[in-house]
Amino acid sequence: MKKLIVLVSISALMLVPCSASTIATGEFENQGSDTLGVIMSSELSGLVNKWISVYSEENPDIFIRQQKIDEGAPYDVGQKGMIGIVTEDYLQSRKRGTLWSMVVARDVIVPVISADNPFRDEIISSGISPGQFAGIYSEPGKLSWGKVLGTGDETTVNCYCLGDESVRYCLSQFLQADNLTGNVTRLDDNSELINRIQNDKYSIGFVRLSGIIDYDDYSIKDGLQIVPVDLNANGILDNNENIYTCLNDFSRGVWIGKYPGSLCRNIHAVSTSAPVNGNNIDFLRWVLSSGQDYISEAGFSELIPGERQPKIQALVSQEITTVERREPVNTARIFFIIITVLLAGTLIFVITKLVRSSDNTQEPAYIDDEKAFNEEVISIPKGLFYDKSHTWAFMEKDGKVRIGIDDFLQHVTGKLTNIKMKAPGTTIKKGDVVVSLVQQGKQLDIYSPVSGVISENNTDLAVNSSIINRAPYSEGWVYIVEPENWLKETRKYLMAADYRDWIKNEFSRLKDFIAKGAKSGDLDYSQLVLQDGGEVKDMPLEKFGPDVWEDFQRDFIDKNS
Repeated sequence: MKKLIVLVSISALMLVPCSASTIATGEFENQGSDTLGVIMSSELSGLVNKWISVYSEENPDIFIRQQKIDEGAPYDVGQKGMIGIVTEDYLQSRKRGTLWSMVVARDVIVPVISADNPFRDEIISSGISPGQFAGIYSEPGKLSWGKVLGTGDETTVNCYCLGDESVRYCLSQFLQADNLTGNVTRLDDNSELINRIQNDKYSIGFVRLSGIIDYDDYSIKDGLQIVPVDLNANGILDNNENIYTCLNDFSRGVWIGKYPGSLCRNIHAVSTSAPVNGNNIDFLRWVLSSGQDYISEAGFSELIPGERQPKIQALVSQEITTVERREPVNTARIFFIIITVLLAGTLIFVITKLVRSSDNTQEPAYIDDEKAFNEEVISIPKGLFYDKSHTWAFMEKDGKVRIGIDDFLQHVTGKLTNIKMKAPGTTIKKGDVVVSLVQQGKQLDIYSPVSGVISENNTDLAVNSSIINRAPYSEGWVYIVEPENWLKETRKYLMAADYRDWIKNEFSRLKDFIAKGAKSGDLDYSQLVLQDGGEVKDMPLEKFGPDVWEDFQRDFIDKNS
């Protein structure tokens, strides 16, 4: 009977003409929907070719057309809808105002000294001003450390820098000098230059940031020290200049503009207009997430996670808001649609009456109002980081991290009656119990996705903890944290697409968890399954006792952490 009604309904709706059309705009001309066009600055070819190679392996159905920009021709991203990957200085030489652009990586040049430099403490506390750097690198004759620092020491400063054209351009802008002196040793290999500086305690050199990072613990490699830049040349590092305490602080300082712009060239994705082509958006989202892992290999610097998230979210919003265009309202068509729907409804009603009256076997009066709990009902917003502790994290513009509980967990528990939170000022470590979700005395202890100091908790949850059930990713946030090891910890997080795949496995585990309990003769577990189709019920733990909650804690929370 149900199948007949559905069949008739579909047949009737097929008679209804479309009142709106979805139009994919922005595809570059003479290319199919499975094609992606990418052009690049020549000096970025190593990075972009690596991106294209890996992306092609992961997306074999997409054909990628690529080419280098002809430096002698006027800037043109090619055909409409093509994506360009270009450097900041190249973009500035063209008509930037007519282009859509988004920063996807950086080329950061930093001055470094040996960690064994005898003047290290003084340099760290006061920094070296751009004028002092200009004296070291552009004044004729050898310079002593005493002259640089205003002391009597006569030890010669041994000057180094990378010899490639892009670094020379950055230094000329920073030093306000076209030529470096003959005392500067130029090396083309970043690794060799870094090794020279590590082993020469009286040296100073400009190197690429990516080459001095130990990515295992996201810190500066042993034997090296970044030289602080005293921007206003007042002999001390003011608060807005003091970004050199650790690599996390430095990377954030680069992002928000506290580091000299002349030593930091942005790498842009550009197009004639904001991308609306699905292939272009997917590629750029990949570049801003998985593609960041390959940037340091090419000698450039990846974006910090807090910068990537809003960019990814902007692309998602762009995709949602720009791919549809509705036709003008047609009154006659609307009238026709209304009449058609009414006729279809009448037809379904008549057929239903006839079938019921002729059916001698009555259907059971049972109506199951309980909802099924499956992958389709789970919300996984894009632009957040997800942790396998069933939590999420998002870095705000001020550098603090907002964390909360994922949608899967609030569906499992059902309506919460209380939440136990830690007080602001509490230091937490990733993997520590950070919050307890309580329902009528039963509770789950949830582990923190980040390390740091809690700066704020959501006091609204103390009054109404069920806000988490209604809005786990917005009003139902739990803490705002001042992170301590954010960049390292984000490497273990999952983005939305990978998290959705992981959640599928969690549903499989949940069904096994229920089946195992049912086989053991525990009626509580068998009651977690809907009678029609064997789907797991929504809010499966809501009506059960602490023993079931303890089993879930052990199998789903503790084992994931």
